[in-house]
Amino acid sequence: MKIYIELPEIYLSNFNEVINYATSLRNTINGVFVPDLPLNKPTLDACAFVGTLKEKLNDKELVITQSVGHRSVVANKSRMQCVKKMGIEKMLLVQGPYYFTKVKDVLNYAVERFIVGSVLNEKTLESRIKSGVKFFVTQLFPSIGELKIAEKVSGFDFFLLMGISDKKEDYAKLKEKGFNVPEEILKAESVQNGIETYYNDVADLLGRKPDIYLVPLKKKIGNSFIYEFIKNIQK
Repeated sequence: MKIYIELPEIYLSNFNEVINYATSLRNTINGVFVPDLPLNKPTLDACAFVGTLKEKLNDKELVITQSVGHRSVVANKSRMQCVKKMGIEKMLLVQGPYYFTKVKDVLNYAVERFIVGSVLNEKTLESRIKSGVKFFVTQLFPSIGELKIAEKVSGFDFFLLMGISDKKEDYAKLKEKGFNVPEEILKAESVQNGIETYYNDVADLLGRKPDIYLVPLKKKIGNSFIYEFIKNIQK
């Protein structure tokens, strides 16, 4: 079981903060998911950011998330060329909710150059596999019912997407927004115990321990809690 954590959105204003955050966790994690650059805000060159990350996390895997729906085909390919030259091998392509529609050419282009990942979705699963997708990321806290389709990707790399916070009320707020949050977490004495129970239930269902994709539920969360959380779940 490997543990990856999603970095915060990167702006010009928080560049150093995000780099320091990633560096502080390098001895705890196996890799990071780098979110797509934000829209309509001052941002920075993707290659510059990836280059700095690779220097700071030289022994960790970087997975680039690219939201293909809001770019032109030319812009998508340009960004892919950029990060490929920086040595990136894995890319998670997202365009919600179900279809890559106008960007089929982008998917084919990416598959030729990267190990491409996709969100696990029953409606698109077969088409993504035929297209050459090699790894899958679940929805946030998938239910046991939703995970039954995971049997179809037993030979693929597989990430279980889970939110992380040190406060149970953050999970309650998440549920109020319509996201699936396991009762194991909401009813447990501690967040740590609840997530461990949920993870073990998923592992039992799948017959293997999936890699974990952690998403902090707050913009600022103490690194000490993340460190302790990861250390405990790895036991």
